[in-house]
Amino acid sequence: MNSAKPLQWAGIALGLSLALYLVYTHVQYFGDVSFLGGILLLEIIIASVWKFDQRFFILLMIAFLWAGMPVPLKSAWTTGRWAVLCVGSVVGFVVWTRAPRRPFGLLHLIALFCIFTAFVSATVSSFVQMASLKALSLFLLFLYCAAGARLAVLGREDRFFRGVVWGSEIAVYVSAICYLGLDQHIWGNPNSLGAAMSIGVFPILLWGWLTSDGPGVKVRRLAALLLCAYLVRFSMARAGMVSVVLVTVIFCACLHRYKLLVQMGALVLFLVAVGGMLAPEALNQQLGDLKDTVLYKGHKEEGVMGSRRTPWEKSIASIKEHPLFGTGYGTSPTGVNPGLSFGRVSSTAETEREHGSSYITIAEWVGLLGALPFVALLAMTVANVWKVCALMNQTADPSNYSIPLAMVVLAGLCHASFEDWLFAAGSYVCVYFWFFAFLLADLVPGSVAVPIGGVVSGASRPSTSGFGAVVPNR
Repeated sequence: MNSAKPLQWAGIALGLSLALYLVYTHVQYFGDVSFLGGILLLEIIIASVWKFDQRFFILLMIAFLWAGMPVPLKSAWTTGRWAVLCVGSVVGFVVWTRAPRRPFGLLHLIALFCIFTAFVSATVSSFVQMASLKALSLFLLFLYCAAGARLAVLGREDRFFRGVVWGSEIAVYVSAICYLGLDQHIWGNPNSLGAAMSIGVFPILLWGWLTSDGPGVKVRRLAALLLCAYLVRFSMARAGMVSVVLVTVIFCACLHRYKLLVQMGALVLFLVAVGGMLAPEALNQQLGDLKDTVLYKGHKEEGVMGSRRTPWEKSIASIKEHPLFGTGYGTSPTGVNPGLSFGRVSSTAETEREHGSSYITIAEWVGLLGALPFVALLAMTVANVWKVCALMNQTADPSNYSIPLAMVVLAGLCHASFEDWLFAAGSYVCVYFWFFAFLLADLVPGSVAVPIGGVVSGASRPSTSGFGAVVPNR
């Protein structure tokens, strides 16, 4: 035992000597901001991997949020987020498969078929390199959600969900200060604000408010919830407003909280009535602006869906031209010569345009035949939401960890009908949604994962009796 210690110290000394030599021979690089930023990112990733289950999800969301928001150092995180996702997916998969955890199930098998389809569609794309890399990014996202995400939540649900509720409160107050106080649009365009509040924050705060312990916590979360709803209204994002209304109605109806639903409606009408009494002309103008902005989006002569009609028509025409495997995953050629963009690996004006719906987007990218696995994935996700709603209707009890997951997924599925983010792996909303959707498959009541590639032994098969149980919020 003692004879090994000199060898250990010799190894440490040799490693330090090698590190000092590398620093000395490459000292000129330490004046490069990009090089120093890479070193810093590497250190942050190592620190997060050290306690993977507690830290890595936070780092991942920070990386994607930073890359998607108009804030300083955005360009650095545009590339750095992929390094974070790559490390998270690989490390998460290795740790998950080496530990006696729950096996991969049917949802993960369907997600694997989606990846295969995405790569097949990339081979027929005019932008093969770009489409292949986008398919790879989807693969890394699904791999992380299938393994690393489960490490972050399963077995430590109470701590995770309390952290998510706290994070949602902070996000609301920071957004309110920036938008209402400083006039700084940190989320970018209004649709991004509506998406962040209606999908990422509102369902969590609604659940957190109803499961709060103590009047102080309940009042604080109610204030954050009402402020979140106001920010969605402030964004004038039609998809966000519809998502908030849908989640509120289904949440209250399934829990038999009809009185609460009536009270919410009465509160809205009361506030509108008070505003009309104090300033009737301003109220009429606001209602007119709201009607034009929300219903018509500046296309009143074309009808309610006028702003979506043109993107839908272009997408449908493209699907007719490429019916089987589409235009290539993540690429929608706009008619510019593909040769002008050869070698590019990120979306450009030649490969990206608005579609008006995530479901139409994926049909154009991978074709009608290639869309079948994605349809199956969405169908299974909807089925999981349905199971949670059935549980809520049966028990009328909000104290189940699957409920906030289901409400986030429900809001996302509704919102994706009007926006293009659902399968865009570079979007923080996409990462957040699929993180919750994959977890829902584990925490949905009565879920038993179907093993892939073999039978799970009794020693490694964990009990499912504890999944979904809630420790009271504090």
